[in-house]
Amino acid sequence: MPSPESESAAFTRGSSQERAIASRFRGPFTPQMLLLVATLIFVFAGDLFRYTIGWTGYGIIAALIIALAVISFIRTRPPLCPTHLPSGLVAFILWCLISILWSHYRLETAAGSFVQIATAFVGLTMALTLTRFQFIRALGVGMRLIVAASLAFELLAAIFFPRGVIPPTYLRPGVLESLLATDHIPDPLPIGFFWSRSDLFEGGPLQGIMGNRNLLAMVALLALIVTAAQLFDRVIQPLHGIVSILLAGLTILLTDSATIYVALAFVAFAVLLVTLGRRLRRRWRWVMYFVVGIGLAVGSYIAIAFNEQVFALMNRSSDMTGRADIWRAVFDLGSQSPVVGIGWISYWAPWLPEYHDLAIVQGMAYHQAHNAFFDVWMQVGFIGLALFIGLVFTTFIRTWWIAINRPDTPLVRPLRERAQPHLAGITAVPFLIMVALVVQGMTESRLIIEGGWLLLTYFAIYSKLRVQDLSILPRHTVADRTGPITVLLDPRRDP
Repeated sequence: MPSPESESAAFTRGSSQERAIASRFRGPFTPQMLLLVATLIFVFAGDLFRYTIGWTGYGIIAALIIALAVISFIRTRPPLCPTHLPSGLVAFILWCLISILWSHYRLETAAGSFVQIATAFVGLTMALTLTRFQFIRALGVGMRLIVAASLAFELLAAIFFPRGVIPPTYLRPGVLESLLATDHIPDPLPIGFFWSRSDLFEGGPLQGIMGNRNLLAMVALLALIVTAAQLFDRVIQPLHGIVSILLAGLTILLTDSATIYVALAFVAFAVLLVTLGRRLRRRWRWVMYFVVGIGLAVGSYIAIAFNEQVFALMNRSSDMTGRADIWRAVFDLGSQSPVVGIGWISYWAPWLPEYHDLAIVQGMAYHQAHNAFFDVWMQVGFIGLALFIGLVFTTFIRTWWIAINRPDTPLVRPLRERAQPHLAGITAVPFLIMVALVVQGMTESRLIIEGGWLLLTYFAIYSKLRVQDLSILPRHTVADRTGPITVLLDPRRDP
């Protein structure tokens, strides 16, 4: 383990050679960056496509994105070998695939595994064809586009459709009857069936093009994290950054998502930890870890022991808007096979008897456990849950080390002549997003599907590749076993 002196020396070497970060964000978008923006919009705002062009059109676009990712991967020809891949990610995916052997619904498990692997492949392609700065730049553009489009959509809905907007695909003959499992369509429809409730002028909650306020709030939080880091590092115009932050903040307020309020608080705390972690020597970091661990343990106890009071302060019910009922149903079903699970499915298939009416809240059927970890346990048991927790934990730790690794962090030149340069905030973005994803995973299952799974797989692969031979990591990766991936570690492109 490197000594504090060697760590300090490494930082001094980095400080003596200032590296301009702004240049990494200039220039036109590459085709891979454009593909990433399109992919992010597709996986985070999937209901936009399912509500308008239906599942057939949605499937065609998904196939096109996968095909473009394959083409990009083949053209890049990265020097990839199995040891480059995170073992936790590979083990979890393989376990989900193996669950076909005992699955209650083998065809659906095979389909779910294919989608899972295809999404992970797209994440792998992005990790190998884009530098970290290119990825974050494209991520910021994608999230800001969704936020802006959602606000514009809600404005139009409030003006022209004051009674709310029902997805066009729901208006096809027999669709609502099928979803409601009855020929009698209630008036008004349960709120879960509305794409937008046109509540902009009433102060929300807004659902945006995503059709879900919690998911829109998460996208707004991601936009806020990336844009704030870019503004801090002066890689975007101040006006652009300030307006984008205000729109993201306004969206979070208008969605009024308790989960994202909590996630925002954790992200703010994570920013403080990164700031301290970059300044402290290793021995004092361990003190910080101990204090944070004690604080989290005490906070968790208070949240569980006094849950009614805590939720009352947040103006929320103690059952978290019906989630407690969903979790009980999930535990009942998962208890049939607690060790290996009933079979991987990722997003629940509503036509299966196990899931058709498993989670119904206020007349609306939900097709996720509203907790990624409970969902994984039900589907692939304690073994799968252990592998999934291992994947999340190792990715969390690796992104943390990248965030506080001073020699690997570019320096941003000061505005004033005699001022000191500051360490770039952009390299902390993966860790901050992981914090947000984990918090969201406590009340949503998005960490194992669509946008959440794409980001998790990307960060798992990116961080595994990035942590090679960094001087302040707790351990060293044997270079002969992994070897560098040029697009990530070439100092001419990505210091």
